[in-house]
Amino acid sequence: MAKYLVTVVRTGCVFVEAESEAEAMDIADYQFDDAISWSDDFEATDVEEDDSAEPEEYIKDKAFG
Repeated sequence: MAKYLVTVVRTGCVFVEAESEAEAMDIADYQFDDAISWSDDFEATDVEEDDSAEPEEYIKDKAFG
């Protein structure tokens, strides 16, 4: 059985007042986690074979579903 590293991403939003969209993006890029309203949902986006973690760190079963 192979071991993998799977990247998951979570969506959040932050309200920003700025002079332009570019400035708003720049401001949003430099916020602490507590300023962001995070969704409870996440999505697996990438996978690559990786066996560098300790054996007990790997999960083998779905948590729900």
